[in-house]
Amino acid sequence: MRYIHRMFKAGILRNNELSVSEEGVPQGSMCSPILSNIYAHYVLDDWFEKVVKKHCNGSVELFRYCDDAVICCQYKNDADRIRRALTKRLEKYNLQLNEEKTHSVNFSKQEQRRSIKQGTFDFLGFTFYLGRSRQGVTIPKVKTSRKRMRTKLKALTEWIKMNRNRMTLKQIWKLVQAKMRGHYQYYGVSNNFSGIARFLYESRRILFKWLNRRSQRKSFNWTKFLLFENRHPLPPIKIRHKLF
Repeated sequence: MRYIHRMFKAGILRNNELSVSEEGVPQGSMCSPILSNIYAHYVLDDWFEKVVKKHCNGSVELFRYCDDAVICCQYKNDADRIRRALTKRLEKYNLQLNEEKTHSVNFSKQEQRRSIKQGTFDFLGFTFYLGRSRQGVTIPKVKTSRKRMRTKLKALTEWIKMNRNRMTLKQIWKLVQAKMRGHYQYYGVSNNFSGIARFLYESRRILFKWLNRRSQRKSFNWTKFLLFENRHPLPPIKIRHKLF
């Protein structure tokens, strides 16, 4: 406990200026994530398991990652009651629910079978939606969210623009290969083949565009680019995690 108190009082040194927050964990501190998770465990996780579940009519589950969470409820009235109770619970511990990002989504297999329109929601970079399996069974599916796709492609563009003249072509390509493997490892889940395929397609277009701007003379046309790519292939698209 003594060390935890010291972490709270330590403050953050940024641009030769020391800032100390009187409330909460220091923003930007490497200890912030673990302390926040410990706090959220007792405020949310523990409360949900010991109190909320006992007062619900149907099955309910909480899935939380840091300060993002999805609560799945069998019945709508349970969802409405939890929403009201959650606001009061957070206020009790000087926390606030982000009303703009908090919403209820109809996610019912039964209603989807009756052609009633279902909602979607984003969580941890994925869009969750209801679809049909190859056998025609209604199942939950995931795909890369549009917002996360744009963010990752923008980050790749900024990275290649910054490093295209600092590194050799082989160095750049080796790091791009690593980036693609990392992307597949996270987003390569069942039913998201088209999502990672699109990321590969857009990434290749970005690479071709900015590698051609390493000097005033264009170093690549598509033929030369494809020849280089064949000699140094990017990782093949592969589903890494089978959810079903």
